[in-house]
Amino acid sequence: MKTITFIATLFLSGITFAQNTFGDILGTFMDSDMKEGVFGAYAITSRGDQVFKAVTNEDGRFRISAVPAGSYNVYFVTLDGDTTFAPGSVEVAPDGYGNLGIVPQRKINEIGIVVITAKPTSLRLGVTPEIKLSQKDIKHMPTKFDAKQMISTMTTDVRLSDDGQLIFRGARKGDLVNYIDGVKMTDVQNVPSAALGYIMVYSGAIPAKYGDTTGGVVVMETLSYFDLLRDYNNRP
Repeated sequence: MKTITFIATLFLSGITFAQNTFGDILGTFMDSDMKEGVFGAYAITSRGDQVFKAVTNEDGRFRISAVPAGSYNVYFVTLDGDTTFAPGSVEVAPDGYGNLGIVPQRKINEIGIVVITAKPTSLRLGVTPEIKLSQKDIKHMPTKFDAKQMISTMTTDVRLSDDGQLIFRGARKGDLVNYIDGVKMTDVQNVPSAALGYIMVYSGAIPAKYGDTTGGVVVMETLSYFDLLRDYNNRP
């Protein structure tokens, strides 16, 4: 009975952590003249068979909530059925916000070509301070084949000792927690750089969900099937 209870506890704790790997997408949908927001339009995105959407308010603002971490394309459908695709994609990190910025409603010029002038941003607002490396950042890091070296170059709060252990500010050597896709590790593991979606480092103000540590937290998320499929479809 104790074994069953213990397994159930682990299962529920895993669910709790997984639920915390969601973020939001926010932004503003404006009319083509960029004078006022478009009210009542659907802001829509998807991940596989899952569809996430929100409705713009009177100022054209929207927030698509509970979106799994990853990269997303967003489009808008107005009440009269007109569709506008936001340029580029937006990145969503756990407990963070992917800010799409201002997107104008599509314009049709004299020869019928859709012209979109907005440029999206990938800012995340209102989150616990952390340092993050995205997939694109990791790809160009000279230390990408050594996770500990890469982490030590992300912030001055972290350094690598002579014996190859990470030190977070005044904490002891190796006093840290590493999560890989939600699985807790006692030391930083080397993950193939090509498989990493992002790395986040918390050197202070650590969220309670990551457990009790006097050092820091390293969070790694690997690329999902949908991330790899999107990269494949967007290849030159």
